[in-house]
Amino acid sequence: MVPFKNTIRKKLLIRGRIVVLLILLMTISSQIVVEILKDTADEFHVEYHEINAIQELKLSLYQLFFQSNKNTLIENSDDQAFFEILVFQVNEKLSDCIEEITISHNIDILHDLKLRLIKIDTLSKKLFKLNQKGDVSRQEEILNKMNDEIKESLNQVDIILIETNTEIEEYVEKSKTVFHHSTLTILILGISVLLIFIIGGMRFINNLTKPIHDFVATTKRIISGDRGIKVKIDTGDEFSILANSFNLMLESLENSTVTKTYFDNILKNMFDSLIVTDNMLTIRSVNQSASNLLGHSKSWFIGKYIGVIFGENNKSEKRLISEKEVRSQRKIIKNMNYFIHASGKQIPALISCAILKTDNGESNGLIIVGHDLTKKVEIEKKLEQNRRQSQIDINEAQEEERMRIATDLHDGLGQLLTSISYTTQEIQNLETLSIEEREKLINKMQEQIDQAISESKDLAHNLIPIVLKDFGLIVAIKNLINRANEMHDIIINFNAFDYNERIDGKLEKAIYRICQESINNIIKHSKAKNANFQIFMQEELLVLVVDDDGVGFNLKSLEKKGMVGIGLVSMRERVNAFEGTFNIDSKLGKGTEIIIEIPIKKNKKDGNS
Repeated sequence: MVPFKNTIRKKLLIRGRIVVLLILLMTISSQIVVEILKDTADEFHVEYHEINAIQELKLSLYQLFFQSNKNTLIENSDDQAFFEILVFQVNEKLSDCIEEITISHNIDILHDLKLRLIKIDTLSKKLFKLNQKGDVSRQEEILNKMNDEIKESLNQVDIILIETNTEIEEYVEKSKTVFHHSTLTILILGISVLLIFIIGGMRFINNLTKPIHDFVATTKRIISGDRGIKVKIDTGDEFSILANSFNLMLESLENSTVTKTYFDNILKNMFDSLIVTDNMLTIRSVNQSASNLLGHSKSWFIGKYIGVIFGENNKSEKRLISEKEVRSQRKIIKNMNYFIHASGKQIPALISCAILKTDNGESNGLIIVGHDLTKKVEIEKKLEQNRRQSQIDINEAQEEERMRIATDLHDGLGQLLTSISYTTQEIQNLETLSIEEREKLINKMQEQIDQAISESKDLAHNLIPIVLKDFGLIVAIKNLINRANEMHDIIINFNAFDYNERIDGKLEKAIYRICQESINNIIKHSKAKNANFQIFMQEELLVLVVDDDGVGFNLKSLEKKGMVGIGLVSMRERVNAFEGTFNIDSKLGKGTEIIIEIPIKKNKKDGNS
């Protein structure tokens, strides 16, 4: 660091030299005046000591007089001791006066005054003895005599004081002429020196105090919250170094600490409820979230026992809680899972509790943080209801599928097998029939067997799509759509983009079933003439888009009425099982569009798995 040329030390040395020079001039001038006034000053000195001794004696007598007039003079031994001390002090002051006062005064008055003090001391001792006997009238008589003696003593002191003042006035008159000339000389010299001293001193003081005032003003602004202010001092001395160091300190504090206002704002805007107790487990502060959650004002909590937030009664008795009790209460609070609202309603909450420690590591209360779980509980209840409803719908769908299979078996394969059974019975009489009848019967049976085999394949295809396992998802969906186009009055288009490899077998089955359910819904409900199925591969995402030009529907209305079909529910469940997203957009008269996105990074496996 480069040293400053004009340091405070150098400035002080320069001004100190000037002051020494001025003092030297004043000393020389004063010495001249002292020599002139020496004789007069000696006389004044003697008279000053005289009048000072007399004044102290008078003051001691006044104290004695004041004490003798108190009603409680002789109540106890302490009063007696104090009065004796006052008498002793008066005697000491009188001795000082005798030593100081010159022969020009009436010395007899002082000796007479000493005798009066002896008499006062004698009367006081008698008064104390009478107090022990309880003779009140005699006490008052002696007290009056003692007061008279003290008054007379004061009068004699005043006489000596008047004499001394008279002498002083005589000395003043004698020294007036000399003092007048001396004073005039010193005054002229003193004013000259004083002007130089004041002008230079004020300038130096201003240069010294201005940086200090700047520091004070800056600290006040910092206290008020203005953390960005800096001290601006450029005096070229140590104050500049101090200002730079102070500014660096402010920058360091700004980077490493937060203001109380900033911290209070954090607590104020906390979503979770915060409750702090003291070491008697009474609430001393809460944040706004706690006030809103529990339905009380913040002031209502202050001073109340912590148990009130859990529905317990407030305890009027307050006492310090031991470390063991604090830990026990903390454990109890951590196991709580609800607060009690002002209305008495339980509020489900996730509650955590920690012990507030002092710098010495001692317990100073508890810190309780509660997270409102009301919405979470409501969502969980709703999800549970949806889960139960989904399970019911799935069971119903399984029953419907079983019923469909049973119907297909009964009406299709079952009837064919029955026909084959009848034909088999006819074959038993084959020897009685002609050759043409035999051939006709055998051909009939062959046709029935072929129909049974075809029916079995259809049933197997609906249950387990073999083509999906053997040839993959794209071929299976094309086959599914081709059969729908052949069997129904609708045109369904299918396109696949960037789909060049097999994916996880379970995911292929899920996509196939979603497409199968979509085709069924389009055919049964949409009354559409055209529909489109599109599959995209986008990096690690599989996208399926299905749209039609059917009648559409109002999804929100159906959800409110609980009329969403099992088909849509099962499709959504299959997508959720693979952590995908299922979005449906449908409006009355404007058809329906379904967009499904499923991540395939962790689902990409061998298609035969």
